[in-house]
Amino acid sequence: MTLIAPSDSTVKNKRLLAKVAKYERYSESLKELIAENGPKVRAANAAMRQKLLTPGQVHVDAALSNLSVQYANEEYIGEEIMPATTVAKLSDVFFKYDRRSRFGYPDDAMGSRSSANEINESRTTDNYSCKPYALKNYIDALTVAAEDAPLNEMVDLVAATAEGIAFKREVRLASILSTTSNFASSNTVSLASGVRWDSSAGGNPIADIQAARAAIWQGMGGSKVIGYCDLGTWNVLSRHPMILDLFKYTGSSPGIATPSMLAGWFDLDDILVAKGRQDTANSGQTAAFSRIWPNCFGIARVAPPGVRNVSFGRTFRFGQVQTDQWYDPSLGTKGGYYARVSTHEDHHVIANDAGYLIATPVVQTV
Repeated sequence: MTLIAPSDSTVKNKRLLAKVAKYERYSESLKELIAENGPKVRAANAAMRQKLLTPGQVHVDAALSNLSVQYANEEYIGEEIMPATTVAKLSDVFFKYDRRSRFGYPDDAMGSRSSANEINESRTTDNYSCKPYALKNYIDALTVAAEDAPLNEMVDLVAATAEGIAFKREVRLASILSTTSNFASSNTVSLASGVRWDSSAGGNPIADIQAARAAIWQGMGGSKVIGYCDLGTWNVLSRHPMILDLFKYTGSSPGIATPSMLAGWFDLDDILVAKGRQDTANSGQTAAFSRIWPNCFGIARVAPPGVRNVSFGRTFRFGQVQTDQWYDPSLGTKGGYYARVSTHEDHHVIANDAGYLIATPVVQTV
């Protein structure tokens, strides 16, 4: 028998077919592993993910230059009720006319040879005494050099201090304008629980405010009569059924009354709603926020500075509110900057019968 050796092409074909069969077996095994999602597959996927480029590898977090967050207090109203009058001295006196002299006169009837009766007038004086108030702030020069946009610590250095002075002024004025002893005894009332405006009986805010408005005394010059209250009182008043019932005669039925609506009804030039907040907790303790103004509703005559006029109160201010800024090289390694805002003021009630205070008109606080 003669053996015939296979040709090279036959051998190559067999080897190729063997490799194809081996790849097919490997492919089927891989598909089975993937379908099972076993430990080997999970480990392989994790290894692949570690090799992928991620956003964290190509980006370093930086401060946004067009966004920051800062809280601000609500609008202060105290100085609109007791406006500032600039004075040239830290203390002085001013004249007050007797109230009776223009509300009662002797008999003016004349006989043929009689002499006219003389009228009686008197003057008294009152005085103011401005007290110093100031706050200061500090920023290290290295901190200023290291700041990122949009921070501007030199601006905040002054702004925060000025805000502090305005805040403390509002706290003082709120105390004066919500304390019954600062009003004439006939021009204040504290509502009992049964007649408060948010009591089950609902009280009678219309009669109460009308009585307050009628009690205000008038001066000889121009002025405004301003109503004011805290937010809790306003929320009750603005939706009180007796108040909303007033508007049915105008053909409109607002869901909630606005300050301008009520001001018109009660012959007031405006009603100011106090919404400012304060933190009453001590430094280092958890913040405890409450409203600056307590529950109250008041009315005050506000007149511009002038003679022969009546205004409930004034803020006597010596000069202007002053802002100072200076550099101190002795602090730290590069020195630092100070800012100080100062003023000399006296919040003085000058005609306690030109205002009226309704204390505790509601129980509700917000």
